[in-house]
Amino acid sequence: MQNLLQFSALLRRNAYLLQRPAAGDDPSFPVTSLALWHLITMRRFVVCAFLFAAGLIAESFPPADVKVMGDLSYGQTSNAVECSSASPYYAFVFNGKGGERVDVVVKSEDRQAFVAIGDPSLNQLASGTGHVTFTLPNRGPDAEGFYIVFRDSESKAARFTVELKKLPPEGSQ
Repeated sequence: MQNLLQFSALLRRNAYLLQRPAAGDDPSFPVTSLALWHLITMRRFVVCAFLFAAGLIAESFPPADVKVMGDLSYGQTSNAVECSSASPYYAFVFNGKGGERVDVVVKSEDRQAFVAIGDPSLNQLASGTGHVTFTLPNRGPDAEGFYIVFRDSESKAARFTVELKKLPPEGSQ
């Protein structure tokens, strides 16, 4: 929200710039100072626009690019999955509640896996290479379907198994 307020303030400020007289119209305002002032303002605008976009646009997986292989329960390991370049991503679905800590391991005998946890809309929540530990976001009392999205880290053909564990809450040991 703060990024949105900063972005809005910069837009208003830049609108003010358009109403200012040109450097030649105001002899008390030197051309070099005006150019520097515009440069600094535009730099701030670009930085705020980037922060605004980064805060609102999360990495997501297009549903057409994800081949769902089935579902997993806590404590379960999948059968070996043959991954090819025919599908950019493969996935398993699991049910989880907000606040649960999950541990996902994607293994192969000879390849490294890219692995991510996605929310019900396939927005990436966490990612890693071969392993991810993540606390599911709390969006209410009901369980939701989350995705374990994976592929070979070099997008080559490979064979992977996926293991899903539920961990105790952080700090309780």
